Parts: sequence; C-alpha cells; structure tokens
Amino acid sequence: MRRARFAAVALLSLLGAGGALATPPGTNGKLAFRRLFNAQHTWGALFTANPDGTALHQITRPRKLVADIEPDWSPDGRLLVFQRIDVNGCGAGCETDEIDAVSKDGSKLSRLAYDPPGKGCIRGGRPAGGVCRAVPTWSPDGQRIAFQCEVQPSTLDPGYSRICVMDAEGSHVRELPQEPASGLSDSAPSWSPDGKQIAFGRGVRDQQAVFVMKADGSDARQVTPWSLRAGQPDWSPDGKRLVFYSNRSGPTDVSANLYTIHADGTGLEQLTHAGGGRIQYLSASFSPDGAWIAFSRTPGVGAAGNADVYVMRADGTGVRNVTRSAIWDSGVDWGRR
Repeated sequence: MRRARFAAVALLSLLGAGGALATPPGTNGKLAFRRLFNAQHTWGALFTANPDGTALHQITRPRKLVADIEPDWSPDGRLLVFQRIDVNGCGAGCETDEIDAVSKDGSKLSRLAYDPPGKGCIRGGRPAGGVCRAVPTWSPDGQRIAFQCEVQPSTLDPGYSRICVMDAEGSHVRELPQEPASGLSDSAPSWSPDGKQIAFGRGVRDQQAVFVMKADGSDARQVTPWSLRAGQPDWSPDGKRLVFYSNRSGPTDVSANLYTIHADGTGLEQLTHAGGGRIQYLSASFSPDGAWIAFSRTPGVGAAGNADVYVMRADGTGVRNVTRSAIWDSGVDWGRR
C-alpha cells in the first residue's frame, strides 16, 4: 500500500469497518461506538449505550467536517481513547488524524498525539508533512496506547503503515520495529490481556491477514490464512482467542463474516455465514466476561442500509440489535463496569 493510497486510510476507515479493540476482563459495562451524521461520513461523534440499547448518550460533540471514530475503553472504564479526523485540520482541504481521549461523561477532552500547525495526514491526495494516526488501543495496565501510524517515508520506507506506541498521556511516541523494513502495512493493533503481545492486521501487496507479535514488536507471526483477508482482531478477555472479520478491503460481492481463532493459528471457527455481498459484518469486540460479542453489520434496519450495532453470544447465536438508527453506527468497543 503506497503512501498516497495509505493516506486515504482515514476516509476508508470511516466508510469501512471501524476498529474494535482489546477487551479487559471484568463485569460487562457499556458499549462505545461511532455515529456518522452525514452521507459523506465526514462528521461523526462517539456514543455510549447499554448492551440492550438503553441509556444512549452522546459523548463527543465535534463541529461539522470533524469525525470522532475508533473508540477504545480504558481498562478502568473511565476514559475513551479515539481517533479524530478533521478534514480541514491543517488548512482548507488538509486533513489531520490525531489521537485524543475523553472522560466517559464527555468532559476533559485531551489531545494526545497530533501534528504541529500547518502539518497533517493528507492534502489534495499528497502527504501533508505529518503523521496519519488511527485505531488507538490501551495497554491492559492503562499506561500505554498503541495505534496505527504512517510516518514520513525514507529510502527504506515508501510510506507503509506501522504500529506505534506512546505513554498514556501522549509522550514518548515510538515506532515498533517491522521486519522486513519495507513492503508491509500494519494496522489496527489490539493488546493481549496480559500485555505481552499485540495482535494486528498486516497487508502485503494485495494480501491481508492477522498477525501476533511481542509487545516490543519482535517475533511477528501469521495467525490467519491469507485467503480470509482477515482484519481488526480483538482478544478475548482470557487471552485464548481472537475475533476478527474477513474480506478486509476485498471484493464487494463477497460478504465479510466474523471468525474466532486461537492466537497460535489453530481452532478457526466461523461465527456468521452471510454470502453474496449484501450483508457485511464489520469489526467486533468481546464482552468483558467473554460470553458475548458486540459488532456492527450492514445493512441495518434503516432504509438507507447504514450499519447498526448488534450483540450476540460468543458462539454466534442470539443476535439482537443494540441500535436502530437511520444513520451509520459502527466501530463498537465493549467496556467494563
């Protein structure tokens, strides 16, 4: 994925699945998700709700042409870290992609990783001198945040995405090593419950698969077969399984489905069985007790066919709606109480 193509990742993430991230063990709490207000998916906010759809609450209130997406609950359930996309963040038509955090009641919004004025992710289809940041996730001890990043190209790096890690307050940002040094696009990290491993999506040319590596970026190993085009993994709270969706960036006439697998690549199980491309299952998140999975699916109940948030048992049964919105709801993460 060359630099110009990767720089469109922000828009693709708005139109596509959205990120579900690592779920710490505990008592089931609220769901956090993004709601996109316009057909162009350039304006959206974070919401929370109970798993039965009650107590719907808007958390962030960005201005138009700003989209807050990819929420991830902190391990203590007090904060949400998320990606903020501002279409005009570094000037007219110059997009910024930063990582922010907010309290669960919508107060105390703080910017954690962002570019200096005038720089950003993309301007007119070309690099804007900054960093494209996406899909943040807390470490299980709440001390660090991993996220997808694309840094300035070098002789060895023509602009492929990496996994970056920073301290929880936004300091000490560092890029994890990647082998080989070029040709790979790593995305959507998810920290294991013991903090020792990170699962992520890896693209190699037109292939996609889930990989797992040590938390320092070493010893990356492939978990899913290339044929599934797997993306956006989420760990079960006991650390035994990963849930992911198939057909990432794949043909539109092929339905994306949800699967689980052991982190060593054994025990692949298909949870949903859509076909023909009409129904697309998007990213998913385990409940803190491990018994349920929250996810998004399109079409939802609205006439426009936009996505809704759903929950089901961890074996794929008992599917029920959480949201029933006419607009786009996705990118769900399940927090603890």
